[in-house]
Amino acid sequence: MKTTARKTRSFTLIELLIVIGLLGALTALILPSLTAVREDAIGDVCDYNQAGTVRVLKEFKQLYNHYPTGMHTGLQTSATGAFAMVGLPDAQKDHMGEPGAESPVACPSTMVLTENLAKSLADAGIDTVCYDAGYDPQELSTTEGETTTYLYVVSATGWKDDGGNDMTFDGLKIADWETGTATPAWDRENGAGKVVVLWITPTTDWTPDFDTVNNDWSKGSVRMSLDLPGKCPVPVEDIDGGDPDFAYYMAYFKVYDNGAPARLIGTTCPECGVLNP
Repeated sequence: MKTTARKTRSFTLIELLIVIGLLGALTALILPSLTAVREDAIGDVCDYNQAGTVRVLKEFKQLYNHYPTGMHTGLQTSATGAFAMVGLPDAQKDHMGEPGAESPVACPSTMVLTENLAKSLADAGIDTVCYDAGYDPQELSTTEGETTTYLYVVSATGWKDDGGNDMTFDGLKIADWETGTATPAWDRENGAGKVVVLWITPTTDWTPDFDTVNNDWSKGSVRMSLDLPGKCPVPVEDIDGGDPDFAYYMAYFKVYDNGAPARLIGTTCPECGVLNP
């Protein structure tokens, strides 16, 4: 039987280069679209997590009639001239100073609590806050002898958004919320005050104090916590080669000059902006 040998044709070098070039061109066309889709997905996760944080705060308030304690002040110390936590994103630079710069700038928004402002937070359940790295709750005030010292926190007075416009919640500027004259009825009845910023971190203690709240079996056994996947809450930059000290959303509370319980008016995230409760 006569056997006919088949000649196998291979790609030439020029043909291979053409194929590689086409694949590179297709990748260059498709990659930006994939990157945009990924960024959109990250933004959606951020929005979802921020909405979940607000939901947990509201549900906790409804369940226990107060907000959870132990939120963070965003400051390294509790004193005048305090610096912001190292590693906070540039989105807060104008409001929080530059702790990591060669010529550091102290946080320009620090404000010492007055007796009534501290009472306003405490009566809303926020009787301790944290500062510095880690989770170390601090009482809003300490008394030695006849002298009472109150913590420093961050005030949102005069804050702007990323576009340089006055920050608003429910269409009202921070100044409007602080005067309390054109705000919702529940705010107007308690009058003027300050808008205080607190950082909601994954280390926040969401467990109620069973000694002072409803201890009914159907409520007292509930432990609420945050399960936030993805990019947010926003972690501070890694500055020591280990895990970031904390990650956060920013919650804005109206605290009242007359000592009435504080109320949450909104939250923000450097990545996804303002969310009204």
